[in-house]
Amino acid sequence: MSLYDLLDKKKKARKSFENSEEYEFYIKYRELLTKLPRYAFLYNKEDDFDVMRANIVIYSILNKNYIEKEVYYLSKQFNINNKNGFNLFFNAFKEKISELPYYDEGKTRVYVPFFSLPLNIIYYKNPEKLLSYPYELLKNEYQESAIDCFDVYGAKLYDSYFTRLIKICSNGSEIAYFHYDTNTVYIVNSQGRLDNKIVLFDRYVKKIYDNHMIERLKNVLKFYFNNSRSEFIDALYHYQFISKKMYLILKKGDYLTNE
Repeated sequence: MSLYDLLDKKKKARKSFENSEEYEFYIKYRELLTKLPRYAFLYNKEDDFDVMRANIVIYSILNKNYIEKEVYYLSKQFNINNKNGFNLFFNAFKEKISELPYYDEGKTRVYVPFFSLPLNIIYYKNPEKLLSYPYELLKNEYQESAIDCFDVYGAKLYDSYFTRLIKICSNGSEIAYFHYDTNTVYIVNSQGRLDNKIVLFDRYVKKIYDNHMIERLKNVLKFYFNNSRSEFIDALYHYQFISKKMYLILKKGDYLTNE
């Protein structure tokens, strides 16, 4: 058993992820995933990170549907063929989408990550094009245009309003995120996949110290990214993420060298 498996197995009792708002959202809307064959593999997941990935896609579908609907209705309210009418249309559109989750890619807000950046520019900056050919076809015929959003946008996609993850730090193309509800660090690679997860606070911890979490975790993860296993374990204990009992178990076993 690896160090990380042991931390997961011995984690302190906490609220089940299946009782979280994120999981409830997933169960409520996961049927939408069947509309995108590329993402059908995310339909039946229980793992917390997989559910977070699925929710990014679900939010994307909901965003797409909402944007297309509002563009249609607003085009009926304003005459977009003259400058003043178009300005009223565009300002109203910006107001309508202001509360939707998105990911920042440069100067473009990506509202539909399973679409390429050029298509997202249309959904954000040129919504009127959705009313005419060929973009009007995207309303019903979009499966072939779907990309692998995790591969294309990478680890940065999780640093967005599509998740509740908090960015801690990065190391090259890898980014470390923290989730306050799961008390887990997720190491995400450049393909947007999970490289590792570090579950904090084992069952022997008497009281969870959760102040200044991000700063403390930065001090721990520098040893993780430097592959300094002994110092990483020392830091987990020093910054109160594991108990003394767990610390001694990790230092005495073969966890200093084995994954």
